[in-house]
Amino acid sequence: MLRASQSQPEDPALTARDWITRLGGEAMRERSWVVTPAFAAGHFRFRPLEEEVRAPSLPFHYISLTLNGLIRVEANVGGKRVNVKIRSGQSMIMSAGRDNRWRWDAPTEETFVFLRPDFLRSFAEEAETPEVEIRDRFVFEDAHLRRTLQGIASELSAPGGLSPLYLDMAAQAVAARLLSRHRGGPAPGSATRAGQTSLTAPQLRRVLSLVEDRLGEEIDLAALADAAGVSRFHFLRCFRATTGMSPHRWLTGLRIARACTLLEENRHSVLEIAGLVGFESQSHFGQVFRRMTGFAPKDWRAARRGH
Repeated sequence: MLRASQSQPEDPALTARDWITRLGGEAMRERSWVVTPAFAAGHFRFRPLEEEVRAPSLPFHYISLTLNGLIRVEANVGGKRVNVKIRSGQSMIMSAGRDNRWRWDAPTEETFVFLRPDFLRSFAEEAETPEVEIRDRFVFEDAHLRRTLQGIASELSAPGGLSPLYLDMAAQAVAARLLSRHRGGPAPGSATRAGQTSLTAPQLRRVLSLVEDRLGEEIDLAALADAAGVSRFHFLRCFRATTGMSPHRWLTGLRIARACTLLEENRHSVLEIAGLVGFESQSHFGQVFRRMTGFAPKDWRAARRGH
């Protein structure tokens, strides 16, 4: 263990939390924060900030979405003065390393992503996109970013554990949007290195085999991409083109289909089935099952007994 007197590498995620704290952020719920290898993300409320506050320079690209509130923001970001009004549904981007000072005049609720530049560089290489500087942007609307950040806020509020696959997909979605819409230079190309735009039948069979073997475990995007033999970036694009849905939605459908079979067999309790198909809690399983089938698990079992 390091002694207190020894220098320790700074944890970027702690810097992000310090940034939130410095600006008066208050957690919206018990779980309002998540950290992954690609990003940190949170859902916080902020009181009016009447006096200008200098916040720490972030080692992340910062992307925010205002969920509630209409506020006037005065800021100095990278030496540029900003004076804007921001309402619900609008976003801001601040690239990594910017000196930043803030004040605003009303309460606001925000969800945001702190995206690691090294992840974005890796993603750009997979997408065969030249590395360019992300632009600072203030008060804009982007439906793709809005859906992704709203999804992260919803995932944080859901019962049970956070899905690594969903978080992987969210990081990829944010990175893709930054590179395609919020940078200089041409947009990334739409084809893979070999021109492949969909998964082949053997690739899909390998992915399905992996999922069937590990249905009761957490499965991340890297594992699915490895099974298909492509990068994560190309897997996401090819999988959606092939199946018409995201890997997270597809995997959830397989989990619920397997749960239906187990409920009909009537050999396990609902709690046991939740674990067997990869849910960390019975409440989260019940919520997803009802959303996808229209029944609570016990009601599904009772209905099938009547057939």
